[in-house]
Amino acid sequence: MVQKYGAMKKPTTIQESTTPYRVEKERLNLYLPKDLVEALRRYVPARARTQFVIDALDRELHRVRLKEALKASYGAWKDEDHPELATPEDIDRWIEEGRKTATRDWSAEWGRDD
Repeated sequence: MVQKYGAMKKPTTIQESTTPYRVEKERLNLYLPKDLVEALRRYVPARARTQFVIDALDRELHRVRLKEALKASYGAWKDEDHPELATPEDIDRWIEEGRKTATRDWSAEWGRDD
């Protein structure tokens, strides 16, 4: 999507952005590898760079948080706590039962009596 002079098309609008428009901001000075900065300048228009970096950091931090949550929950499931799911057939039955209830109309429970 490189246009004239190496600029990308206009980035997503404020409404499509992953971060709220009006949030408290703080300045942060970082040292980045020169080739990374050059690529940022080449592919991302000047007025879109901050949002680009915000979105990239947001995605990476989400991944790191998810990894930490997975580590923290390791070992939470113990087979002996769930004898009803001991065999593949038991698991298949449990899945099928869940699918049957998933087609249920939840409007009343969710407060939607439309």
